[in-house]
Amino acid sequence: MGPLMLDVSSYELDAEEREIIQHPTVGGIIFFARNYDNRDQLRALIKDIRKTAKRPLIIGVDQEGGRVQRFREQFSILPPARAFAESDNGLALATTGGWLMAAELLAMDIDISFAPVLDLGFDCKAIGNRAFSDNPADVIRYASAFIDGMAIAGMAATGKHFPGHGGVIADSHLETPYDSRDNIKQHDMTVFTDLISNNKLQGIMPAHVVFDAYDERPASGSEYWLKQVLRRDLGFNGVIFSDDLNMKGADVLGTYGERAVAAQQSGCDMVMLCNNREGAIQALDGLPQTQVSILNSLLKKPTPEFNALMQTREWKQAHQSIAHLVDTWNNKNN
Repeated sequence: MGPLMLDVSSYELDAEEREIIQHPTVGGIIFFARNYDNRDQLRALIKDIRKTAKRPLIIGVDQEGGRVQRFREQFSILPPARAFAESDNGLALATTGGWLMAAELLAMDIDISFAPVLDLGFDCKAIGNRAFSDNPADVIRYASAFIDGMAIAGMAATGKHFPGHGGVIADSHLETPYDSRDNIKQHDMTVFTDLISNNKLQGIMPAHVVFDAYDERPASGSEYWLKQVLRRDLGFNGVIFSDDLNMKGADVLGTYGERAVAAQQSGCDMVMLCNNREGAIQALDGLPQTQVSILNSLLKKPTPEFNALMQTREWKQAHQSIAHLVDTWNNKNN
């Protein structure tokens, strides 16, 4: 499977996208809200992608819940992570929410959701209530429960944004944030350390943040953070994804082709470049045509279709429980 994950522009593939998907460097497709109108349309798009590729591809989406949920109508509405930690029955609900999110995506033949967020605190513009808590021990507890639910459904978990995006105000979608603290490893990173040691994470996505007390490059393009700290010191042996290299936080890594190569050489198994067709083609041309066998570990196993899933007692109970949590959260915060 190739090392590049790209997006597609709409509800159906265009001719150029068909050609791109067939390129051996492409190993994954990520969906956005613009790719979704209804479940039948999405199912047809996924079938077309897989048929066009003629080989295994990872299909992923950001379906965390709250403001980061790409598919809404005809899917269960999910709360932001913070809602679980502020609920009286939050740990059980986190497991239920992780299962519900994963089960619905798997039923659509989607392999992974890039979840959960493991960052600390709510002040960062890019994170906000996507975080479970500002306390590392609480993030570990609630994230573990959410991951357990994903695992029960059969989906791998991808923790983000290593070693921790919560300590900056700036949004890495819009600029390169700098975090000058020298205690990241003793504070924010303890969440990743714990979950890795307990084999909870099959994937990790690093932050487009420069932690300049440690290294001058953003973690997403840093051999120090990815090869030395994550691989060697923490012993992580899963998949490392770059965050979207079209984000402004990655500008310091150079042109789009240079960003892709820099992220790969720094230790990313799969690099992501979205919302920029020209940049994606540059990345496609710049990356070596290597195959990354570890990516196969994230492919889904066969699961029931969505309509069959909705008939199960497990889905009905989970849907009802999470809908109640969403209502409670909305009433409290609106």
